[in-house]
Amino acid sequence: MFVLNSLLAFQACSSTARLNTTAPAATVSNAPVYKPKLSSVSIPVSIPLATIEDKLNQEIQGALYKDDNLDDDNLMVTVLKKGRMTIRADKDKLYFSVPLQVYAKGRWQWEPCKACPSFSKTEATSFDMVVRTESRFGLTDDYKVNTITSGNFEWGDTKPYINLGPLKIGLARFIEPAMKQQMNTIARQLDKEIQSRLNLRQYVANTWVQLQQPVKLDDNLNAWLTVNPQEVRMAPLYAQNGSLHTRIGISSFIQVSTDGKPQTEVNKNLPRLIIDSRMSDDIQIGLTATVPYAHASSLMQQQVANQTYTFDEGKSQLTVKDAAITPSGEQLVLMLDVDGKTKAGLFTKKLVGKLYLRGTPYYDAQTASIRLRDVDYDLDTRDMLLNTANWLAKNKFKEMIQSQVNIPVQSQLTDVRNMLQHTLNQSGRLHESVLLRGAVSELALENIYLGPTGIQAVVNARGSLTATIDKL
Repeated sequence: MFVLNSLLAFQACSSTARLNTTAPAATVSNAPVYKPKLSSVSIPVSIPLATIEDKLNQEIQGALYKDDNLDDDNLMVTVLKKGRMTIRADKDKLYFSVPLQVYAKGRWQWEPCKACPSFSKTEATSFDMVVRTESRFGLTDDYKVNTITSGNFEWGDTKPYINLGPLKIGLARFIEPAMKQQMNTIARQLDKEIQSRLNLRQYVANTWVQLQQPVKLDDNLNAWLTVNPQEVRMAPLYAQNGSLHTRIGISSFIQVSTDGKPQTEVNKNLPRLIIDSRMSDDIQIGLTATVPYAHASSLMQQQVANQTYTFDEGKSQLTVKDAAITPSGEQLVLMLDVDGKTKAGLFTKKLVGKLYLRGTPYYDAQTASIRLRDVDYDLDTRDMLLNTANWLAKNKFKEMIQSQVNIPVQSQLTDVRNMLQHTLNQSGRLHESVLLRGAVSELALENIYLGPTGIQAVVNARGSLTATIDKL
C-alpha cells in the first residue's frame, strides 16, 4: 500500500503543457523586389575575310558591263568577272582585286563610191584586265556597315587590238573611257554588296530576340536562365590577321530561377546602336538563384531534427521532432515541433507543441552559407512560454539554434557555375551564323533577399564570351 500510494503521488507531481501557438503568416517584404544588376556583356566578334570573299564571289557573277550596240560606234564591249575576287584588309580599309575578261567586237566598213557596193568586215577579240578597289568602312547607328569605295583598273602586258581588214585598231582608247565611267558603277555595286552581305542589324536583331528566350539549365532543379537586354554597344570595325574585328556589348538583366519556366514577353524593338571603343573583353553577369523554402527546411531538419538539447545540468531537456522554414517580411520563421520536460524536485513538467522563432538571414562568406542573426521567439510563442515553460524562455535554446542552423550555398553556387558553363559549351549558336563560346571563371554570392518561393541569392559571375560570325 505504501508503494502504491507513492506511485500515485509521483504521478500527481507530473503534468503536461501543450503549446497551442499560432504560426506567423508566411509573407515577404513589401519592399521592391531586388532587381539584378545590369550586366555589361562584351562579346568580341570576328568576321573572317574569307567568309566575305566567298559570299561576294557567289553573288557577283556574269556581266559587269555590256554594250551590245554595234551601230552607234561600230564597237560592242562586254565586261565579265573572270576568276575569283580576292580581298585583303588593313586597319579600316578593304582592298579588292577583281579579275575581268573583256569581249570586244569591231566592224570595219568601206564604200569606194556612192554607186559602188560597200564592203564590211567584223572581228572579235577578248582580253583580260584587273580592277583594284579600296573601301573605307565604318558603322552607323542603325547597324549598317558604311563603305566608300574607289578604284582603278590596269591592263595586262599588252593592250587589246583587233584587225579589221587592212587596219589594226587599238581598243584601249574605246574601252578606257567606258571602263572609267563604269568604275563608279562597279564601286557602288561593291558598296551595295558589302553592305548587304555584312547585314549586322540582322545578326544583332536575331541575337537580341534569341537572348530573350528562356534557356533551361538543369532538369533536376528545373532551373532556367532568362535575359532581358537593354542596350547594344559596338566598337568600330578594324581589320587584323585576315578578319574584321569588333566588340558587341549587350547590357542586360540576367536571372536564374528554379521554379519552372518563366513567362517572358519578348521585346523585338532593337535600340539604336551606340558606337563605343572602350569596351573590355570580360563579362560580368548579375543573376539570382533561388533556394526553395522546402529545400531550406530539409537542410534545417538534417541539422536539428531528432536532436535533444539539455539545460540546467541535465534537469531540463528538449527534443526537436520536426522543423521547417517560412518567410515573414524580411525575416525567416523557424518552426520547431518539440517534446520536452523539466524537473524540480519530485515535480516533472512536460512540454509538447510547436515553437516559432524569427531570425534575419545574411550571407556568411567564410562558410559560404546563409545564416541567421538576432534569433528570438515569435511574440505569440514568447507569451506562451512565459505562461507554460518559463524555464525554456530563460535558457539559451534560441542561441543554440542560431549557431546550429545554416543553409550551405556553395553547392548551389557551384551548380549555377556548372550550369552556366554547360550552357555556354552546349548552346553553340545563338543564330545559324553566330558561333558562341565562353567560360565562367569566378562566381560569388553578393546579397540575399526573401522571395515568394524561396531565398533569392544574388550572384555575380565573371568570365569571357566570344562570338564568331562564320556564315553570312
